[in-house]
Amino acid sequence: MRRRHRPGADAEPHAPGEGRRHPLPRHPLRGTAVSTSTTDREIHRTRAGIDIDASADTVYRALTDVADWPLLYPWIAHTEVLSQVGQDDEVKFWAVRPGPEGGLRIWTSRRTLDPVALRMDFAQQGSVGPIKELGGTWDFLPRPDGGCRVVSGHWFTTDADPAETAGELDRHGGLQMRTLKSKTERPGSLTSDVIRVEDSAVLPGSVASVHARLLDALPWRDSDESAWFGTQNDVPTVQIEHGGHTLVQKPLTPPGTAELYRRRWRLVEAPGGVLVTADVLAVASIGRDRVLELATTDVRAALALAGQR
Repeated sequence: MRRRHRPGADAEPHAPGEGRRHPLPRHPLRGTAVSTSTTDREIHRTRAGIDIDASADTVYRALTDVADWPLLYPWIAHTEVLSQVGQDDEVKFWAVRPGPEGGLRIWTSRRTLDPVALRMDFAQQGSVGPIKELGGTWDFLPRPDGGCRVVSGHWFTTDADPAETAGELDRHGGLQMRTLKSKTERPGSLTSDVIRVEDSAVLPGSVASVHARLLDALPWRDSDESAWFGTQNDVPTVQIEHGGHTLVQKPLTPPGTAELYRRRWRLVEAPGGVLVTADVLAVASIGRDRVLELATTDVRAALALAGQR
């Protein structure tokens, strides 16, 4: 029997470690004597780099535009910018962990962007697994031939074996860099291959009632976590709920020839009820017309799911 959405369950539970606020470390790899950690744990560092045959500006924009991270990194299901002041922001990420361990990972990072120096500083908020604190920098260095070299440096503290933790960071960092290289050297995967379809309608009721109706229509969840696995039409999917106003669904096996596929609903109070915006984000390098047709039909179905007839 489907568990009904309970009144008051709209509030988003904190991701692991959220709520701790640390100052964003400034240039932790450039050698001042000031500690980059707020604890007495020993600080460990890793460093990596890769050459990319795309301009430094292009690669910098691809990495720092977190709204499109679901396009850049296949394991990212959704991102939300929680706050932004000048060049500083705070971003929440939902990811399907690659590799045999699988599972979902949710974290929040604070970033400082410098589009002139082509540099990003970041600090992850709270602990995830054995990593207690994590921060670092990304630099995008132009090459004379028009390409660039991307260099990342991470600092971290851990209660586990630092060599094992560094190895895990190196493996994931290597995957992140190789994917960044692949996507920016084949720019169609971030531009011409991308399909975006959106439609909206004003529905009667409140944001809470429409939100509850959508939750009841999605695969069942057995807790109040903000992200959960489910199955729809025999396809494993990830569902994400954020703030009582946003719902996301990502099938782990995209339909048809799509390389990526994601549905999203956003709810906003409006005169006469609730403005529901449904959108589909997809990538298709072949069979694009068929995926576009599917996405268009899917957006209409997503509005119907919210109560549009």
